[in-house]
Amino acid sequence: MGTMICLGVGKMEIDWGKNNYINDHSALFKTDDIHDVPYFYADDEAEDNDFHVITEYKEGLSRSLSSIKKRLDLLGYTLPAVKKMYNQLVRESALHSIDVSLSFNCFSRLLKEIDVNKINTPDFAYEFGEYGYDLGEFVRRCIIPEKEIYSRLLDAAEGDARRVSSDLECFFENMDPYVVLRLLAENPSSNNLDVFWAYADLVDAGWFTKEEIVKQLPAEKRIIVVTEGSSDSKILKKAIDKLYPEISDFFLFIDMTENYPFTGTGNLYNFCCGLSKIGVLNNTIIIFDNDCAGTEKYEKLKQVPKQSNLLVIKLPDCEEFERFDTVGPQGVSSENINGSAVSIECFLDFNSVDFPPAIRWTNYSSVSNKYQGSLQRKEDYTRKFMNTNILEGSYDVSKIKYLIDYIIEQWCNRE
Repeated sequence: MGTMICLGVGKMEIDWGKNNYINDHSALFKTDDIHDVPYFYADDEAEDNDFHVITEYKEGLSRSLSSIKKRLDLLGYTLPAVKKMYNQLVRESALHSIDVSLSFNCFSRLLKEIDVNKINTPDFAYEFGEYGYDLGEFVRRCIIPEKEIYSRLLDAAEGDARRVSSDLECFFENMDPYVVLRLLAENPSSNNLDVFWAYADLVDAGWFTKEEIVKQLPAEKRIIVVTEGSSDSKILKKAIDKLYPEISDFFLFIDMTENYPFTGTGNLYNFCCGLSKIGVLNNTIIIFDNDCAGTEKYEKLKQVPKQSNLLVIKLPDCEEFERFDTVGPQGVSSENINGSAVSIECFLDFNSVDFPPAIRWTNYSSVSNKYQGSLQRKEDYTRKFMNTNILEGSYDVSKIKYLIDYIIEQWCNRE
């Protein structure tokens, strides 16, 4: 029968492997996600000869589905992306005379609404005399019989029930399991369930070493973040580590402790142009300040051809910055600093220090017909942020969280 490894949510197993033929799911987990996870076996010694499945707990990788959702997004499985994958598989299946009458909206609704706690694929697998119950069979036995969908499928197949079963089974056998996993992440019944990868039997049998299963996120999945200044990277790194530890391993910040090479808007612009010309292989995000200089270079870079793994953004506009105290040639006033004076320090907690925030206008930009501005005493805001436990409740993380969410969203939705 061979040695099995499975990926599951609760008792719903969604991917299987045998011996050395497995899919690598290590990217779903961090290396410290090792816990005791369930392993399901047939009870061959049952005295009554009735069918039984017994559960044992052994070492495996495990993380809550809700926390894996962002990892799936960063791996390219956003909801718009999985819809494209699904529809592409429909088109490819049609080329092989596999008629799929199940729309993505219908399938996704079923996965978002199905009660995952009632699904027990280990029982199904053994009940039908099989170990390694695949997704196609799961759909045939658990999804297709739903009255809401079966009658519609039967009509599309002109009453041919056999074709409804066989075509969809073939279709879902070829589906990426992460499509299913991402849709299940939208299901309220699975919010508190853990995703587990049960590898112990495979390691014990000698097919793989533990180090080949439990490993760091590969370099091609990680994202290099480059900013205008070294303090910017320090702030972003701490914010992601503390606010989103479940995805912190996706982001790589260049060591900026000595001789940080890209400080300044002009140098960052030239660096980005260089990356575009050489066709950099690493996933990279270039982040400009939302001030005059940053906006000018950001707009110029829009015209530079770039690969999909190179994203150029600037800090986002924020409603709080529309009425901001400023000091400049025209004296003290309240102005909109979006696009003229927003640096990353503006997303820190202004109440964390004992002086009110203010922007001082400095150089005039003839390109944008605006003054370039800078947050006064921004080093004090940075120092306070870096030296504070931002999770204990007294520090307002709403703006920096908004910024991190914006960066992640821009990366995940890039074209």
